[in-house]
Amino acid sequence: MKKSKVLFLVVSILMVASLLLAACQPAAPAAEAPAEGEKKFKAAMLTDLGGLSGSEDTKGFTDLCWDGFVKARDELGIEILLIEAREQADYEPNLVKAAEQGYDYVLGCGFLLTDAINAVAPRFPETKFAIVDSVVEGENTESIVFAEHEGSFLVGAIAAGMSETGTIGYVGGMEVPSIIKFEAGYIAGARAINPDIEVLSAYAGSFTDAAKGKELALGQFNKGADIIFHASGGTGLGVIEAATQVEKYAIGVDIDQDALSKGFVLTSMLKHVEIGVFNSLKDTIEGNFKGGIRVNDLKSDGVGYSEMRFTKDKVPAELLAKVDKLAEMIKAGDVVVPDSMEALDAFTPPTVE
Repeated sequence: MKKSKVLFLVVSILMVASLLLAACQPAAPAAEAPAEGEKKFKAAMLTDLGGLSGSEDTKGFTDLCWDGFVKARDELGIEILLIEAREQADYEPNLVKAAEQGYDYVLGCGFLLTDAINAVAPRFPETKFAIVDSVVEGENTESIVFAEHEGSFLVGAIAAGMSETGTIGYVGGMEVPSIIKFEAGYIAGARAINPDIEVLSAYAGSFTDAAKGKELALGQFNKGADIIFHASGGTGLGVIEAATQVEKYAIGVDIDQDALSKGFVLTSMLKHVEIGVFNSLKDTIEGNFKGGIRVNDLKSDGVGYSEMRFTKDKVPAELLAKVDKLAEMIKAGDVVVPDSMEALDAFTPPTVE
């Protein structure tokens, strides 16, 4: 046999062997491309005026919504679109634009889009609409809500147990039901540890005014508060700045904000928006769009509190044990956390040994 034929035979055998070997290797995790002729699932996310933060350091609620979309794109192989509003008048046109362009799923990130979705969704019955942090009605709509009051209850308990003055504070963004839920839960949790705790509350009227957040926080610190919880988006960056300035504690919200000022952010109330959004998308893609209200609570790990990477060594173990006990009582239904100021007035704090 000629040398060239031998070489060709050897190369052919090696190629076949390599193909067989590759076929036996486990497939790398990747999103499956749609079959030929199959329409790729398309999902659009609309923001309110806050938009994305553009920075990991200032990441917040809207960024978590988008994280859920990115996860769905990477793991489920869908096409995603982000539309950021420049003014409130953009809300309805942006929703219409996404629906008219054939997006299968359109999500409004934030309660400010409630009226717009209620107005637009009935016009596009084949499109699935969803909103985070509000409730909309309609056969083709889903409301992704969170038990913020349950997570706030736990950080309220931590705050009361750590306070040396017997006075703690709360700074909210806008005084709307979804933000009042944080306040009610926080105060209830604080009373579960210290029935005589004093809680100072204030609202900035904005989710983007850090200067106002700092002003309100400094006012509460001057009145004796030594720990302040904020539920105010970008406004809360001012609360954290104030806590750092006077060397007191702030409590972050939505994401783990502990690293924003190491040692001065006691903990953060976590709200896993990205998980709630991803699960809604996944169900819709799989043909299991539920519609109605989707609740993400403490029992489903929809809310919680941070690991306290920079402060846990300063928190007494017996306090954390009480907080863990309270969490179990909430999950079991033995404690129903108030989600409004009216419910707070009727709330009797549980006894925790």
